[in-house]
Amino acid sequence: MQVPDYLVKHARQFPAKTALVDLHSGRRVSYAQLNERASRFAEFLRDRWQVKPGDRVALLAHSSSDYVEMLYGCGKIGAVVICLNWRLSVDELKGVLGDAQPVALVWGEEFDVAGTALVDALKIGNRMVTGAARPQVAGYESALAEMSGATVEMPWREHNDVWYLLYTAGSTGKPKGVPQTWGMNVTNTLTNTIHASLRRDDVMLSVLPYFHTGGLNLYMNCLLMLGATTLIMRQFDVDKTMELLEKEATVMFGVPAIYLFLSQHPRFAGADFSRVRSWAAGGAPVPRVLLEAYLAKGVTICFGFGMTETGPTVFLTDEDTARRKVGTVGKPVMFVEAKVVDTQTRQRLGANQRGEMLLRGPAITPGYWNNPQATAKSYEDGWLCTGDIVYFDDDGDFYVVDRSKDMYISGGENVYPAEVENVIFQIEGVAEAAVIGIHDPRWGEVGKAIVALKPGAQVNEEQVIAYCKQKLAGFKAPKQVQFVPALARNAAGKVDKPRLRAEFGDPA
Repeated sequence: MQVPDYLVKHARQFPAKTALVDLHSGRRVSYAQLNERASRFAEFLRDRWQVKPGDRVALLAHSSSDYVEMLYGCGKIGAVVICLNWRLSVDELKGVLGDAQPVALVWGEEFDVAGTALVDALKIGNRMVTGAARPQVAGYESALAEMSGATVEMPWREHNDVWYLLYTAGSTGKPKGVPQTWGMNVTNTLTNTIHASLRRDDVMLSVLPYFHTGGLNLYMNCLLMLGATTLIMRQFDVDKTMELLEKEATVMFGVPAIYLFLSQHPRFAGADFSRVRSWAAGGAPVPRVLLEAYLAKGVTICFGFGMTETGPTVFLTDEDTARRKVGTVGKPVMFVEAKVVDTQTRQRLGANQRGEMLLRGPAITPGYWNNPQATAKSYEDGWLCTGDIVYFDDDGDFYVVDRSKDMYISGGENVYPAEVENVIFQIEGVAEAAVIGIHDPRWGEVGKAIVALKPGAQVNEEQVIAYCKQKLAGFKAPKQVQFVPALARNAAGKVDKPRLRAEFGDPA
């Protein structure tokens, strides 16, 4: 598969059509303007900073039209974008950048402290801020103004050419870079055009952050390839979302927490969502009662399943299935093959048999960035091992049952307990710690730390939570702490997580 510069094609075919609406700044960007501004950024990177194909350029910023311009500007010259999670601490970001080794960092002016700390600590010479220029830091608008404005047209890209990196924490807590290729982007667009019924005349409300696969790929990049319009929300705002769903948007994708907040809005009962013809959700299980609340309003949320490693969509229910089988993720989408295998024997299983789900297809990332060990561990004869326990029924519709790993999902974000446990261990007086995910009506799941103290130590719940918030992104910090004399262990001497979940987790 080869991918052309579709921004150039759209700019020539319908130059005045609106590509992006930045809800924070109020800017409306046509396809001609988007192509020009992306070209100016590409020219600056190439000619002023000498950025070469394959070099990494890191972005630390909220979702915005500027972010999209920079993403596509890097694509035009073959630079690989590192989409940084602004919810991470500076120390966590240092780990990501240390792995990716960028030649440049661009940050939003709202992240000036973090951006300055990162370029100084990592000795990144090429630095830019979206606000006004300052000594030794270029300003985004002034940099664009200095360029010629001539179109920089991207050469046709091959399927496995990397466009951007999304980092996801590994089971040990060390982040892993997941390459997103041009071929994955095209496959994802085709998938969602077929299964989510995306069209060129659509207006999508984009509410998820652009460091997340859901923000970029569901469905902003899809709609740009189609020539549609995206409304970019800097950060989720429930009041503004309600307004736009009633007045302007035709497509909506969100994680369950977003749908929950909308359902709790005072205007929800009387809201008219008839403009929106495509609703979808993913990132965590959607509670049945929540899906039914929308069904009562005539809104069918098509629940799906995906991973950063899968581009992301691998399952998405059709409306009929979503109404008949609340809780299923449906059948594999067009360009994905799925199978279920026994977790021990690795033999393929049939209907109604629970096992690990394996996936393959052109939407799957070719491997982890600069991490052959993780790649080898996660792939089995060309199949991606998801670690998710699933089954499919007699109709072939899949159900996600549990995770074979200890990861839980809080507000659409993956949390790996080992990372949190390593931080808790740093607290003076802590002897042992384990973290499990427990149900939360707002975030889907949150962390609960089970902690054993050293003899005579005085540590309370507030101290544990505060320390974690200091060292980690807020969503990773546990919301509850349970103190015990000692952690339960299995015969092999390992912490018995199933027993801890049974004792301190959600009631059966």
